Amino acid sequence: MQEWTAPDGTCLGWKEWSAGAAPRARVIALHGMSCCTDDFEPLGEAMRARGIAMAAWNLRGQGLDPTLSRRGAWLDVEGMLADLEAFANFWAKDGAPLFLCGESMGALISVQAAVCEPWRSRLAGVLLFSPVVGLAQKNPPWLKALLRAISRLLPGLRLPPSLFVHGKAATPVLTRIPERQKFVENSPYRINDTTLGYLVSMGDLIEAAVPTAARLDVPMTLFSAGHDAFVTPEQTREFFENVGASDKTHFQYAEGYHQLMFDLDAAQVLADAVGWVEARLPR
Repeated sequence: MQEWTAPDGTCLGWKEWSAGAAPRARVIALHGMSCCTDDFEPLGEAMRARGIAMAAWNLRGQGLDPTLSRRGAWLDVEGMLADLEAFANFWAKDGAPLFLCGESMGALISVQAAVCEPWRSRLAGVLLFSPVVGLAQKNPPWLKALLRAISRLLPGLRLPPSLFVHGKAATPVLTRIPERQKFVENSPYRINDTTLGYLVSMGDLIEAAVPTAARLDVPMTLFSAGHDAFVTPEQTREFFENVGASDKTHFQYAEGYHQLMFDLDAAQVLADAVGWVEARLPR
């Protein structure tokens, strides 16, 4: 694991899948909640094998944030976009076609980035893996307002985020591979609970996805699972249909689960992702 220094002086761990001095393209990846750079290992290796460089860093507010107080408490979209721009200026300076890739929460951040400058003009495309563009569990409409109010009174109060996904504190099923599921449940960087403010910010980010889709006009591909614990296929299709890009592709894996890169369809998922990027590179 390497480190890079963000503009505010924070040292954040990052990982690169290098494709040599002159890669065909570069992909910057944003991981999901309770994840880290290692969760892109399968995709990074698949990209590298085709001469495409890829890199990811451990996001603030997640389980490997060097500032302990931010873990499960910090979810600032503008702050993440600032880190993204700084990381791109640090790593992607050679003019190779640049793609943005996000998984789950990282996919939602990627959507917000891709509709803003400098990314709207700079990106050759964006890959969205299992974006949580809605919640399968129907929480009452007043719940978020209540959480917001309580968070102001008790900013340190924490709850398991899974309560708002499937009504239980336990991790939902994210893959059909038992060893991977067990790893996820016991991961050293798993966030078991978050502040109410974090939950509210996550809710805001989820609710912003579909309205933002119409402004997403860079080439886009969406990878979705039929058995995603967080979002329904109908919610994912609504998001896709609202995307404004003329160049958009939806890869659907009917039997897949949320962690598509660590599920039984992984080989096909990786081939589809690499193929989509290669199809958008100069010949």
